[in-house]
Amino acid sequence: MHDRLRNRGRRGAAMVEFTLVGIMMVFVWISTVEMARCMWNYHTLQYAVKLAGAYAAKHGATCGSPNSCSATVGNVVTVFSNAAIGVPMDKVALTLTTASGATTTCNPVSTCSSGGSWGNTWPPSASNDNAVGKDIYIRADYTFGTPLALFVPGWGTQSFGSSAGAGRFDFPGYTHQTIVF
Repeated sequence: MHDRLRNRGRRGAAMVEFTLVGIMMVFVWISTVEMARCMWNYHTLQYAVKLAGAYAAKHGATCGSPNSCSATVGNVVTVFSNAAIGVPMDKVALTLTTASGATTTCNPVSTCSSGGSWGNTWPPSASNDNAVGKDIYIRADYTFGTPLALFVPGWGTQSFGSSAGAGRFDFPGYTHQTIVF
């Protein structure tokens, strides 16, 4: 009888220990998944920006002459969007800048998907910005939000890049290309 009571107490202690450790382990697992998702989105954003820049660099004033193969803002945005799989486009701002400093901003990206500047040639021929050897710059800013910030005191002040707010991180993607065709 005495051994039964002793084993029952051990089982109760094991249950309490498991509960205390289990809660911590679940939080660590969820945190690991969130960090992996964060890094995957950041890497994908940078890849998409570089791909969009390479596309625009190959579609300057002399690409495929006598064919007209100049790119539009919509083409560059489409290349970016197709490469940024899993990144929510409603949280991404895309800025296209030419050598002369002319900028086209799509905030969010969907604003340049149709209408407005969609059909405008980019880089534009104004100031000879689409000539071979001219530089182009593409920057994407993505605001990544995580619900884990609710559980960590002080996370409201954390950000990468500009101030994003509580539980949000700004991830910039940037490329600088030279027009080759």
